[in-house]
Amino acid sequence: MHRISDSLLVILVILLGISVGLAQGPAKPASGAKPTKTEDFDTAMKTIRDTWVQEFNAGHADKVAALYAEEAVLMRRTGSVHNRDSILAELQRSITREANNYTVHSLHAESSGDLGYDTGIYNENFPHHVAEGNYLMVVKRIKGEWKIVAHSAVPNPRQK
Repeated sequence: MHRISDSLLVILVILLGISVGLAQGPAKPASGAKPTKTEDFDTAMKTIRDTWVQEFNAGHADKVAALYAEEAVLMRRTGSVHNRDSILAELQRSITREANNYTVHSLHAESSGDLGYDTGIYNENFPHHVAEGNYLMVVKRIKGEWKIVAHSAVPNPRQK
């Protein structure tokens, strides 16, 4: 009778070991898993970039300005403007004269908590000038929505 009891005990120990081992193994992501915060930020940043370029090129200054927080700052080669209304006015001046061929290419985007940034290169091919340079866009999650709080565009030096 001890043989059966010993055999059952050995089987139970083996099964227990297997179940503990499986429980400690690497977790497999569920097929319908919720996106991570990094994926959420990457998607939001791509949407902001794509919308900014599309609406700027389409001549919709109001839709571009809506991407900015109320107290945002926009820094351009012609100077800085502060707050969304001033940014809207600056965008309207730029768009009415120049818009239609502006592109951006992100090189790196990253976030931590409710702050993030995107940096890359831009190209503008306008009737009176062609330029390329680097941009930095700082965003903040405000009331659950990512908004641009600071945006800077620095043109590359002109070739002689």
